[in-house]
Amino acid sequence: MKSLIFVFGLLLGAGTVCAQDEEVVQHPIDQQLEECHSIGENQTTHGMIACEETARTAWDVELNKYYKLLMAKLNTQEQEKLRASQRQWIAYRDKELDFSGQMFYNMDGTMWLVVAAGRRTEIVRSRALEIKDYYDILSSGE
Repeated sequence: MKSLIFVFGLLLGAGTVCAQDEEVVQHPIDQQLEECHSIGENQTTHGMIACEETARTAWDVELNKYYKLLMAKLNTQEQEKLRASQRQWIAYRDKELDFSGQMFYNMDGTMWLVVAAGRRTEIVRSRALEIKDYYDILSSGE
C-alpha cells in the first residue's frame, strides 16, 4: 500500500505548477482529483480509478471548451492547422492509451491499474493545458 501511495504522490505532484518564491497553484480539476483521492472510501483500487476517470472526463470537457474558444480566435489557415494537429493528437492519444494500458495491465499488482488510469488522465490533462495556453496567449492582448 505504501508503494501505491508513493506512486499517487508522484502522479498528483505532476498536477502542481510551482515557481521558485511563488505560491503553489493548482488547477481546480487537479484540486478536485486530490480531494477525491483523500476520501477514505476512495483508498481502494476501484476508488482511485474512479477518481481518475472523473478527472479525465473533466479535463476532456476543459480541452473541448478551450479548443472551441481557440478556434474562434484563429484565422482560416490557423484553424485548419489546429484541426489537423488535434486529429493527430487524437490518433496519438488513442495509440498511447492502447500501449500504456496493455503494458500496465500486464504488470503484477493492482496498483498498476491505478497508474494506468493516472496515465490516461495525464495525457488528456496535458493537451487541455496546451490548448488553454494557446488561447491565453491570444487573449492576453485584449
